[in-house]
Amino acid sequence: MPIPVAVVASDIGTGVRLASLIPTDAFTVAQRTPTSVPAELPGLFIIALPALNTPEEELIERLRADETTAGIPIVIASALPMVHLQSVPYASDWTIAIVEEPVRAEVLAETIKFLLNPDA
Repeated sequence: MPIPVAVVASDIGTGVRLASLIPTDAFTVAQRTPTSVPAELPGLFIIALPALNTPEEELIERLRADETTAGIPIVIASALPMVHLQSVPYASDWTIAIVEEPVRAEVLAETIKFLLNPDA
């Protein structure tokens, strides 16, 4: 059964690009904006983070603060310097991984595999 994935991006082009990198044989992909989180929660979020203090970062913080969504894995796709990303409070969360933009399909696939099967 395919795992539902929500690709979250304010920029539609970025969302389309990230969604196109996800293998459709194992996942169903829905594109969202930071303010349109689905009522039926996905098994994984991929969030394009263009900068800190953005609606995307607020979404990450809300997802981690809510016990219902706190354990859902998140892949953050960002071109921000890693030193900035590692300084945010949620960076040490084991259910969050950061991939560098521009995202390569094989890196995203390996990151998703790790987050969904950490013992594999």
